[in-house]
Amino acid sequence: GLKNRATGLCLSENRPEWVGALWGCRLGGLVAVPSDYRASPEFLARVARIVSARLLLIGQDVPPVESPVAAHVWKLHELTWADGTPPTVSITRDDVAEIIFTSGATAEPKGVVITHRNILANIVPVEREVLKYRKWGTPFFPIRFLNLLPLSHMFGQAMATFIPPMLPGVVIFIRGYNPVDIVEHVRRHRVSVLVSVPKMLDVLRD
Repeated sequence: GLKNRATGLCLSENRPEWVGALWGCRLGGLVAVPSDYRASPEFLARVARIVSARLLLIGQDVPPVESPVAAHVWKLHELTWADGTPPTVSITRDDVAEIIFTSGATAEPKGVVITHRNILANIVPVEREVLKYRKWGTPFFPIRFLNLLPLSHMFGQAMATFIPPMLPGVVIFIRGYNPVDIVEHVRRHRVSVLVSVPKMLDVLRD
């Protein structure tokens, strides 16, 4: 699955360009390695070395990263995005789509290999159910998602890249987790779905 596949290490706060870059990796046969941009520089450097990253996709809130491998560095907020036809790349379901690394504070980071088949196994059953009931949601479209989970998180990715197009829906990202700001965005953007984890909900309740 990894043979002859270049790897792109994605380090960015949640932003629309991150989603575009992730789809670009999928369509181009590049193995995406999404990492939490708040991780230590040492951890990120170790991950870059392990996957022999050829490309670093960097967000606006990311401090300079010293990569131990020769890699191109693209700043997501400075890229020019244009319509076009993706390259023709032979991709099978068993090819690697991405590698998710554990935080590994003391030991060498360990990567979980995710294939295209793994991703399809998660989203195809969901789509099958969504299509059954989508017509009932028409008066509320587009469904607005406020995604508070990092895109280095598989559930955060799914709720930003796969689920909204099924409905259709739109995704809103914010920087930071200030409860006052979250509530304000929910009101201002008429958010229907808050993508979160229980810990964040506890903070909002408090």
